[in-house]
Amino acid sequence: MLFDGVWGNLALAAIIALVAYVLVMWVAAVVWTYRDVASRTSDTFTQTIALVLVFAFSIPGLLVYLVLRPKDTLMDAYDRQLEAEALLHEIQEQATCPRCRRKVDQDFVACPYCRIALRTPCESCARPLASTWVLCPYCSAERPQPAGAAAPAPAMGEMPARPKRASTATYTPPAQPAAASAPADATPEPRT
Repeated sequence: MLFDGVWGNLALAAIIALVAYVLVMWVAAVVWTYRDVASRTSDTFTQTIALVLVFAFSIPGLLVYLVLRPKDTLMDAYDRQLEAEALLHEIQEQATCPRCRRKVDQDFVACPYCRIALRTPCESCARPLASTWVLCPYCSAERPQPAGAAAPAPAMGEMPARPKRASTATYTPPAQPAAASAPADATPEPRT
């Protein structure tokens, strides 16, 4: 008999312990894989393939799953999406100066960086108005149009006239050579 005596009983106990250990590891690998793949994807096909892989091949299947599994969990992807949306919302809500493009508060009358006027006071109620508003939202007073804004529109087919700009050129007289600047009747002194 193969398992007779003390050594036989010891060998049988070792084999039973080894089989139980492998069985527990196999079940633990399947359960861990199920939990992990469920936290990483909601695709049932991917979940099924991962479970079948670990169920059929045990530890080697688990190693293959670890190589092929999705990188991030669903919670990580959700957190990253929320962070991106919050950042985008913050960027869209924050007002910027039209000249220097730095962030300014909504109630600033002038940019503290480049000193451009961001808002002008209403002539009726003196509350600050944005430059794009055509009337005061607080008292409904019409805003006066700027001087150049009421130009008539060109007729159909006619090219609009280009507005004249002020000249930025400045006159600089040409530089005179050093010899020409000396008086003509002066004679050079001899060198000694």
